[in-house]
Amino acid sequence: MTAPTVVRTSPDGAVHRSQGVFSGTYTAATDAYDSGGIALASGVITISLGFVPSYFKIVNVTDRITQEWYSGMNLGDFFETVAAGTRTLETDDQVVVTVSNTGTAPVTIKPVATVTITAAGGAMTDNDTVVWIAEG
Repeated sequence: MTAPTVVRTSPDGAVHRSQGVFSGTYTAATDAYDSGGIALASGVITISLGFVPSYFKIVNVTDRITQEWYSGMNLGDFFETVAAGTRTLETDDQVVVTVSNTGTAPVTIKPVATVTITAAGGAMTDNDTVVWIAEG
């Protein structure tokens, strides 16, 4: 038998949480926004969290679509729940959580995460109210 992979989170005991909301046009290639750790370019929204999340959730309040990522899932995989309640495992890289160190060797800072959301269907569609939350 192969031993399971065990990951310990929040070794410092601190719980981190960040949340936000989007509304408007964000799928057009000409739209651009960059402020407060959130960047939008060519229909891709990038959120720099400053911590490594164990859970990320995005909800299209208008269309009632929820996408959830949990630590340990494959890169680009997430659960999607539609308005009718159907829940599926998506593997289309529309929600991607990546983790990396910041700084330049030999001085690097603890790992931080970036969440990339492709605004082309799924939970991200133009002129809908979309909320997100990251916890770690």
